[in-house]
Amino acid sequence: MKRSFTSDSGRVVSYEDIGDPNGRLPVLFLHGTPGSRLQLELLPAVLRNGLRWIAFDRAGYGASDRQPGLTMTEVAATGEVLANHLGLDAFHVLGFSGGGPYALACARAMPGRVRTVHLASSPGPAELPGVRSAFGLQDHVIFILVRHAPWLFRALLRLRMAGVQRRPERFVAQFAAKMTTQDHALLTAPDVLAKLCDDLREALRQGTAGMADDFAVLNRPWPFRLEDIRVPVHVWQGAQDHVNRLQVGLAMAAHLPTAQLHLLESGSHTLLLTHATEIRAALDQDAALAASH
Repeated sequence: MKRSFTSDSGRVVSYEDIGDPNGRLPVLFLHGTPGSRLQLELLPAVLRNGLRWIAFDRAGYGASDRQPGLTMTEVAATGEVLANHLGLDAFHVLGFSGGGPYALACARAMPGRVRTVHLASSPGPAELPGVRSAFGLQDHVIFILVRHAPWLFRALLRLRMAGVQRRPERFVAQFAAKMTTQDHALLTAPDVLAKLCDDLREALRQGTAGMADDFAVLNRPWPFRLEDIRVPVHVWQGAQDHVNRLQVGLAMAAHLPTAQLHLLESGSHTLLLTHATEIRAALDQDAALAASH
């Protein structure tokens, strides 16, 4: 059920709070790009059951008010206000795909409250050695347009995403066709496809402005160094990921002082779904360690 709160700046932020409120430490989930709080519905039962999961729509997505000039620091601040609103003293953070950088930003902003970070198929900062060289053609085009012609990028994005809210299954099919056979089979399965379409409709409820803001944040220099993150970080990287490629995960793990790299040889961009059992085991281990301290 959608809930909302008002941020310090007066913006309305929508969120979901599901699962066991009396379970182990809750998990703050940062959705992908594009996406919404409804991505929680995609999580397999093995990952969801027995845990409390919280997700909020980033500014401009879903029912969250847009915030022009959005920054990564401001997204982390929204996460902190939500944690205060819910009375959370400690929690884990999991960022999927485009949500990964924001998960790290939350750890940087709240090192005393974030117990562990899990990055699932996350992009890295373009300035990090090994990241830009892993860009595909589309990544390079987005990077150049966002930094040098943001007005053109926004216009092209509106054209690219026109009609997606009405026919999201077409967008999913086009996206899946560029991915691995494993990803394609998973994303086009009827139950997963239905949830993906719901998420896309919600993500683009206000149009593409929130998505464009998201890309702008992710492609600008990050406001912190990976070396400054002191919270334990699990880097979940699929060797078959064609979106955020293997060398990105390796570079991230090499520069995060407390990183534990989980290199999944059969994993692709959808490893959050296909390798949910391994991620849940790591979350349970994290919770047990937190409880012993």
